[in-house]
Amino acid sequence: MKSLQDMFKAALANIEGDKFDEALPDLNTIIELHPLVVASFVQRGRVHWEMKRWDKAREDFSRALQLDPNSADAKWTMGLIELQTGNFKRGWELYDERWESSVFNSPKLKTRLPEWRPYRAYQSVLVWCEQGIGDQLLYASLLEKVKSCTKKVTVMIDVRMIGLFQRANPDITFIPHNSRVNNSEYDSQIAIGSIGRHFIETQADIEKYAKYKYIRHDTNRGVQIQQELGLTGEEFVIGLSWASTAPRIDKHKSVALEELIGLWDIPNVKIVNLQYGKPDHDIEPFEEKTGKQVWQTTVSNFFDLEGVAAIMSLCDAVVSVSNANVHIAGALGKPTYVLDANKLWYWNHKNGRNSLFYPSVKLFPRESMTAPWTNQIQELIQEIRNDFKR
Repeated sequence: MKSLQDMFKAALANIEGDKFDEALPDLNTIIELHPLVVASFVQRGRVHWEMKRWDKAREDFSRALQLDPNSADAKWTMGLIELQTGNFKRGWELYDERWESSVFNSPKLKTRLPEWRPYRAYQSVLVWCEQGIGDQLLYASLLEKVKSCTKKVTVMIDVRMIGLFQRANPDITFIPHNSRVNNSEYDSQIAIGSIGRHFIETQADIEKYAKYKYIRHDTNRGVQIQQELGLTGEEFVIGLSWASTAPRIDKHKSVALEELIGLWDIPNVKIVNLQYGKPDHDIEPFEEKTGKQVWQTTVSNFFDLEGVAAIMSLCDAVVSVSNANVHIAGALGKPTYVLDANKLWYWNHKNGRNSLFYPSVKLFPRESMTAPWTNQIQELIQEIRNDFKR
C-alpha cells in the first residue's frame, strides 16, 4: 500500500494535471485513514469545486475549517464558494480573509484610516483597487452607491482605465492605482472588493445596486479605429478574445481559436482581434490553416485599454472567454457572449443567460472545468444568429 505521503503527492499531481476526479481515490483513502489531515479536505474540496460539485466542496471546506479554524486559505476559498452559491452574508465575511491567504497576492493598502461604512458621518472616502482589471471593473459597478452616501469619493484605479471611468462618472475622482496619497485628505478608506459586503446580501441586490454602463469610450479614438479597419457600417463586426492569462487558471478558461471557426460562417462578418498577450502566436497559424482572417489594429490590447474600448464601440458583439475583455465590454453595455469555465463566483448569478452584474453579457457555462467547449460554442453562435437575425 502506498504511504500517506505518496498518496498525497499522487493526488496533487493529478490535480495539477487537471485530472481532478482521478485524485479522489487517494484523497478519499487519506481522509478515511487519517480524518484529521486538513490538507486532504482542502484538496478534495478543491476537486469538487473544479468539477462543479459545490455542495460537496462546501462540506469539505467546512470540515477543514472545523479542524483548523485559522486556515486563511480555507476561509477565503469557502468565501468564494458561498458567494458563488448565493450565501452572501457568510460569503463576504469569509472573503475578507483573502488578505491572509498564502495564494492571494494582491497587496493591501497600508493606512491608519478607518474602514468606510455606509450611512455614517464619513465625508471623504478613498477607495483603493486590488486584484486585476476584471475585479476592479466588477466591483466598480457599486461606486455610484458609495457616492450616494458619501460626499467625496476618490478611487485608485488601474491607470489604463482612468479616462474610461472619469468620462462616465464626473462626480467621482479617479487617480492612478500607484499614487502616493495624503491620508489627511480622507476620513475613511475601503478596498474596492469589500464594497459588496455592505450592499449585496441577495441576488436581487445585484440588480438593485450594481450600475449599468459605467465606463465610456473616447469617441475620437473610435473614429480613428473605424478608419483604420475600413469599416463602412455594412459589416457585422465581432470583437474576439479566446484566451485568459490569469495565473493558475488560464488554461481552464481558454479555448483554441480554431474551435471558434463557426463564427466566420455568420453572414458578412468581420472578426476583429481583442486578444491581449501574444495573439500572433495563435492568429498566424490559424489564418494559414483556415484561410480565415482575424483583423488587427495598431492598438496594444494589453496596454491601451482606451483603444480596446474604442474597438468594442465599433463591434456589434463581443465574443470572449472569461477574461478582462468581458468586464470592459460589460461595463460599456456591449452585447457580449462569454464561454464560462464556472470558476468565478459572480458568473453564477444571472437571469437566464444574462449576468446580473452586466445585463448585456450572456453566459455559456460548460459542465465542469475539464469539459469540452463544443456544445457551448454551438449554442453561443446560434444565440448570436438569433439575437441579430443573421
